[in-house]
Amino acid sequence: MAEYDLLIKNGTIVDGMRVPAYRGDIGIRHGRIVAMGNLKEPAQRVLDATGLIVAPGFVDIHTHYDAALSGGTKWDPYATLSGWHGVTTVAIGNCGFGFAPVKPEERERAMLRMERTESIPLSCMKAGMRWDWVTFPEYLDSLDRGGLGVNAASLVPYSPLRAWVLGNDAARDPNYKVTEEQLQQMKHILREGLKAGGFGFSATFSMANRDYDGGYLPTHVAPREEFLEMASVMREFNRGSIEWTMGRSLQKLGHEFLLELAKTSGRPLNWNAIVYDPTHPDNWRNELAWAEKAYKEAVVLPVNICVPVEFEFTLETIGLFDNLPAWNEATVGTREERKAKLADPGRRAKLRADMDRARSVLPARADGEAGQVAMFRWNETFVDDPHLEKNRPLKGRTIAEIAQEQGKHPVDALLDLAVEEDLKTEFAMQGLINNNEEAVAEIVKHPLTLVGSSDGGAHTKFLTLGRYPTHFLAHWVRDREIMSLEEAHWRLSTMVAWAIGIRDRGWLREGMPADIVVYDLEKLRVKEMETVRDLPDGDWRRVQKGEGYRFVIVNGQITFEDNVCTHALPGKLLRSYDQAPA
Repeated sequence: MAEYDLLIKNGTIVDGMRVPAYRGDIGIRHGRIVAMGNLKEPAQRVLDATGLIVAPGFVDIHTHYDAALSGGTKWDPYATLSGWHGVTTVAIGNCGFGFAPVKPEERERAMLRMERTESIPLSCMKAGMRWDWVTFPEYLDSLDRGGLGVNAASLVPYSPLRAWVLGNDAARDPNYKVTEEQLQQMKHILREGLKAGGFGFSATFSMANRDYDGGYLPTHVAPREEFLEMASVMREFNRGSIEWTMGRSLQKLGHEFLLELAKTSGRPLNWNAIVYDPTHPDNWRNELAWAEKAYKEAVVLPVNICVPVEFEFTLETIGLFDNLPAWNEATVGTREERKAKLADPGRRAKLRADMDRARSVLPARADGEAGQVAMFRWNETFVDDPHLEKNRPLKGRTIAEIAQEQGKHPVDALLDLAVEEDLKTEFAMQGLINNNEEAVAEIVKHPLTLVGSSDGGAHTKFLTLGRYPTHFLAHWVRDREIMSLEEAHWRLSTMVAWAIGIRDRGWLREGMPADIVVYDLEKLRVKEMETVRDLPDGDWRRVQKGEGYRFVIVNGQITFEDNVCTHALPGKLLRSYDQAPA
């Protein structure tokens, strides 16, 4: 009789706890690691890991797979933009966005909000989501029974919570005063969510995120005192974390408010994100300095983005420029309405002024309101794929070149082409963020920054940041050697899991769930971006897959073998109250 279900033989084990790598075997039975060492017992299947790295599956701290995972096999139970890159656990419910609690009559309203904030097409959500829940505990139960290829840990998203109690209109009205009864009801719903296994709550101040009509989100207008009351609920449970996305706070609350939340809750607070912005090249230093000071008082950890942020887009996609007021207004409505507004000569002056101002705003300050990343550098924004044959000569040319040739402002050159082509012109933006290797290296190797912020599941038509684990290991660790492999795997799994509040995953030990990645470090690479039509309604998305992964194992079952999905569904809905190793 076989002793093990799986036996991983002769691998180089990097255990996620910064123990020096060693050669050994791992025996797996009933989804858990039951033995490590020089193992001779029989197994149902032996995986030869000679010359390969055997490490904990990666934990993706910042995703928006809330809708995709709710669709089970009908959509994307493997969270593939992350799963292709060795991720075995994802955190959802980030930025205050999500689908619970949501009343049945408000479901389309909730999907419209997500379409605007995270660029997930409404038609896709309508075709793919089960919607067999109303409350947050019911949403967790739905994920639990719906079929998962990865593990999922969900925060309680604050926007739907506030909208449930106040109604959608009052919840985002900056002049609405919450009654004591309403405040207690909101605290009660958060308690229910934490009792059900939620990992804390999330919110955003970023004005780059807007509601379906371009207006404020509930988290934009909630006052400081209300959030501190929610943080006090977290202290009652003493588990999980708070996730925050920074931006221009209506209440003029900056980084010091994050420290106040962390102190009040007694829990880790993870905030997004430290990057290198070439228009404000010293800002990352200021934020790291603040993080070092804050950490002496409470666990406040910034999330880094370790990849260059480059993307391809069309102006069919909404929500790209919502932190610019004139662009926000012009990109609300149907496609025909948006096209008409972008073509309107009467609006162009404001559109030009908005974009110019975005290139010169003050940088974010650790003691005040945050700035915004500049939207474009025209000499690095290209026409990637013209839609009309007559415009083919423009392919590969920059907007700066075209504008100079046509004697136009770059905004007019961009919009005239897009409007002429029914908003179908594909543009490529390079060097937007993280185009300074030395600065990004300093950010990535800083001891307080969390590797992550994939935004997986969101921005389906222009961002593929889920590639970050592969880029991190291949570029920063193998090629640039900015840290040891042992340190890298601790950061990719154990440190991130701890910051979320996950206590039973992230490292390899007997008794732990068998979430494991087996890969060839020398062959590891990110493949070219491609377009695939695999969304529930037949729509397309942009993806980047990984190469070099031999096996991805979730709870003892192989989900990807040689980068090919096995269609096993061993993933689990993780609950914050059940987080002790067996």
